[in-house]
Amino acid sequence: MNCCVNCFADQGLQNRIEAESNGRGLCDFCASNDVFIIACDELSDIFDALFELYINHPTAKLSLKDEKPVLMHEHILCYWPQLFNKQSLKSKDVKQLLNQIGRGWVGFNEPLFEQSVELQIYINGVAEDESYTMQWETFATEIKEENRFFISNTLDLELLESTFIRFAKTYPIGTHFYRARISDHSLTVHELGKPPKQFTTPGRANPVGIPYLYISESEETTFYETRVSLHESISIGRFVLTAPLQVISLKNIEHFGPFEIQDRGFDIEEFMLVRSYLMKLEEELSKPVRKQDVNLDYLPTQYLCEYIKALGFNAVEYRSAMKVGGYNLAVFNDQDLVCTAVEHYHVKGLKYDW
Repeated sequence: MNCCVNCFADQGLQNRIEAESNGRGLCDFCASNDVFIIACDELSDIFDALFELYINHPTAKLSLKDEKPVLMHEHILCYWPQLFNKQSLKSKDVKQLLNQIGRGWVGFNEPLFEQSVELQIYINGVAEDESYTMQWETFATEIKEENRFFISNTLDLELLESTFIRFAKTYPIGTHFYRARISDHSLTVHELGKPPKQFTTPGRANPVGIPYLYISESEETTFYETRVSLHESISIGRFVLTAPLQVISLKNIEHFGPFEIQDRGFDIEEFMLVRSYLMKLEEELSKPVRKQDVNLDYLPTQYLCEYIKALGFNAVEYRSAMKVGGYNLAVFNDQDLVCTAVEHYHVKGLKYDW
C-alpha cells in the first residue's frame, strides 16, 4: 500500500517522502491524487526510532497523565500532534497506516500495535531524572528564593546552549513586525520604540531598567497583546528589518514532529527529555504581564532570555497566548529595526469566544 506527503504534517517526513518517492499517484489512505507517494514499507526504517520508543503497558499515565489504556496510534496522535495530517486522516486511518509501516520494521510484533503502550523512557524513569531534564520548578524556586545571580546546580548550561541553538532562525532584511501602544491620539514613529531605561518595568523577558523591544508578526496580534478595550484608541507602528535578525524560536514547541526535530540535530529521545522544559519556558514567556503579578515571577524567564542574549542572538520568539496563531518577539538589541509608519485605530467592537 502507498501513502503520500498529504498523510503527514511533519515537515521533515514530508521532505523525506518527496526525496525518496518513486513518483506521483493516488494515496491509499487519504485519497489524494497526483501527489508524491511511497510504499509504506519504505518508511519502516525511518519510523524505526519512533517505534522503538514504545513498550506494551497497561496505561499511558506517566506520559499522558491518562489512566486508561492507550494504543500506539492514539498515543502518537496525542504526544506528536503534528506528525499526521488530522484533516486528511481519521484515527482509524492512522492506525492502519502505522500498521502497514510497522510490518516492514525488523522489530515488528503484533501486540505493540494492537495493545496499550507507554513510552519506555518513562517506564525506565529516565524522564524523571532531574539533573538531565532541568526541571522548571526546581530552577524557578532557586532563582526566586535562594540564589539570584549565581545559580548552583539546577541548570546544565551546556545542554541549554546545545538545545537553544538548534531552534535558531534568521529573519531576512525587509521583514515587517508590529508594535502597539494604547493612546488617545496618533503617536509618532519615535514614540513606538522601546521605553527609556529609567521607565522600564520588569517583563517576562526583560529585567527592570533594561528595555527590550516587544513586537508581533501582525497588526491583529498587537490588538490582542495590548488588550485594548472597547472605545479605546491604539497606535500601531510598522517596523522593518534593516539587517538580518538572529532569533531563538521557542514558539509551538509541542507542534514539532519527531522527524522534524531530527532535521534540527536531535535524536527523538534526546528531544523528549527537554521537550517539557522548553514547553514550560514557552508557556511562561507567552503569559501576558498582569498588574497583580509579583516581579519575582519573571526571574526564571528573564534569566534564560539573558542567557540566549549572551549566546549572541538578537531576540527570542514565542507564541502569543492571546491570539491563536500569532507570535511575538522580545528583541534585545533593536538597532536594526526601524519604525517606518504608524496607523491609529479606534476600537468600535469586541467579539468574545468561549
